[in-house]
Amino acid sequence: MLNIDVDTGGTMTDGLVSGDAPSAGFSGVFSVKVETTPHDVTIAFAEVLEAARRRVGAASMRDLLDEVALIRWSSTITSNVLAQKSGPKLGLLVSAGHEDDLYTSPEEAATVVGPLIDRDNITGIPEGASDDEIRTAVKGLFDQGIRRINISLRGAFADDAAEQKIVALVDAQYPDHYLGSIPALPASEILLRPDDATRTFVSLINAYVHPSLATTLYRAEETLKQEHSWRGNVLVGHINGGVARIGKTTAFDTIESGPLFGTHACAAEAARLGDAAVLAIDVGGTTAKVSAVEDGRVVDRDEGHLFGIPVRTNLPLLRSIALGGGSVARVAGEGGTSGSAGGHVTLGPDSMGAAPGPACYGLGGRSATATDAFVVLGLLSPTAFLEGRRTLDVDAARAAIDRAVGTPLGLSTEDAAQRIVDTALDMAAQLARDTAAEMGWDPADTAVHALGGNGPLLATGVAERLGASTVRLFGFGNVLSAYGSAISDVVHVYESAVSGAEEARGAAARLREEARRDLRGEGFDPDGAVLAWEVRDADGTRHTAEGDVDGTVDSVLTGTPRLVHLTARSVLPSLERTAPAGGDEPAGGERGGLPVHGWSSVAGQRLDGPVLVDGGAFTWFVGPGWSLQVDENGDATATRTTGGTP
Repeated sequence: MLNIDVDTGGTMTDGLVSGDAPSAGFSGVFSVKVETTPHDVTIAFAEVLEAARRRVGAASMRDLLDEVALIRWSSTITSNVLAQKSGPKLGLLVSAGHEDDLYTSPEEAATVVGPLIDRDNITGIPEGASDDEIRTAVKGLFDQGIRRINISLRGAFADDAAEQKIVALVDAQYPDHYLGSIPALPASEILLRPDDATRTFVSLINAYVHPSLATTLYRAEETLKQEHSWRGNVLVGHINGGVARIGKTTAFDTIESGPLFGTHACAAEAARLGDAAVLAIDVGGTTAKVSAVEDGRVVDRDEGHLFGIPVRTNLPLLRSIALGGGSVARVAGEGGTSGSAGGHVTLGPDSMGAAPGPACYGLGGRSATATDAFVVLGLLSPTAFLEGRRTLDVDAARAAIDRAVGTPLGLSTEDAAQRIVDTALDMAAQLARDTAAEMGWDPADTAVHALGGNGPLLATGVAERLGASTVRLFGFGNVLSAYGSAISDVVHVYESAVSGAEEARGAAARLREEARRDLRGEGFDPDGAVLAWEVRDADGTRHTAEGDVDGTVDSVLTGTPRLVHLTARSVLPSLERTAPAGGDEPAGGERGGLPVHGWSSVAGQRLDGPVLVDGGAFTWFVGPGWSLQVDENGDATATRTTGGTP
């Protein structure tokens, strides 16, 4: 049977297909890449499946799906809603007196009041409010056009009876079989943490991104079931690196799941290769992200930010900036935004995306972008983009770069393009440097793992700026998030704040039963699940153990427990580490003054930079002063041999 893993990014949607389709005579693994369709990402999702059908050789989509055991889908859907502020109109009920501060400082409250919810749509509920007072407050929000009501009362972690009472009143007043029904969402069910502010923020984020995500996921799954009679279920990528069915997924679970699957893939590779400290650098079409892997494990933090919103809950360490292939290049300088001979090149934050895209796409875009610079310098083949499905217009790229950078700065086209690339390198390196500093690492002691469509073009240049001497490049690197999905399992994460050993034991038993219930509801055998426990003490010390509750949790209750964390894993068929099938690679030779090698021809070889390796759907650039060793699976390690060019 086949497994299909899909990752939807801001500019490109990636697919990874692996396994066997006996009826079509197919066996193997290959990747596909299509342009994301931001107005409706299910279109790109379907295009990935259609590309898979053609490559496998199935006569129809139904024939393909008859051979498909699993479809796993990760995305940036929820991240895009947060970034673009395109969610629904929310209402919020809080304890009276906290309408302005939301249980924290006014400065922190301002990260959601305005961006996610209007202050006029926040109403205070007095302690012990009567049913009529609650109904009046709810009706006031409803009359203002609120489509979702959040309820977050002070102290609800310890006792959520008041929140549940409001939910029951809303359900009775606006039952869901009427068109005027409105969801009432208690924060105590979204996050089991005692911090009132974080619980409020997380519940607002979840409500804000839920409609777009739910509509998209259910539309995609229903199309497969109704139009093609598929009997499976789409499994959704979670921020924890696992997947789950749509019905067992909250919107908050999925935020940044796509990029983080790439980080989990890097963690698996770091464990195999022995890289103790890894900076995973993911540069796509719209954003650049850097995450950290330590001793083969994705690094997380108990405090973090999501698009500027502070949340004191466990989140992977992931930092991002607006930098990608579509980032718009312009000149900024003294006395103005452009036109100054003494100015400097900037990139972004605006992006041309997939449509109209960079000037070289030939779809009407006139702005110069990083991708245009890559094409002008020969780093990208104009005939191999999207595996040859689009020919890039080099002349249009040159004209755009001349207009935006070359003429204002008095530079040749090539020098202007190099300025753009240098700016991208500086920006990505600074992001990596900041991430290393947050970890307390010397960036020179890290290994750089490159992923995303543009990460492998920048990797050695970024490492040069960091002082790092090792870069890892992967045959699946341009679809590494889809690869991370392909090695993922069904994972559910549960946690409960506690105060003492006895409470920790009771919480562990409750979490275990909740995990068993959820796995059983998804059709997985709870008896076969792997349970991993983590108990955190008041001083932040973490104790871990694996197994059932009896005796297991007791074995790690050595300090003063404050949090019990359970990860329940049901193992899925996983992609074996192997070389992906090569695409239509450009012929070897020279491009932009650089030697070019086809990726499938260099297994087991050593190449000295500067050199380009083309894989059809991806390109690696290895800078001067670096040596590249490619293994039998088509992955590679670039090692710094000299000081190179900073």
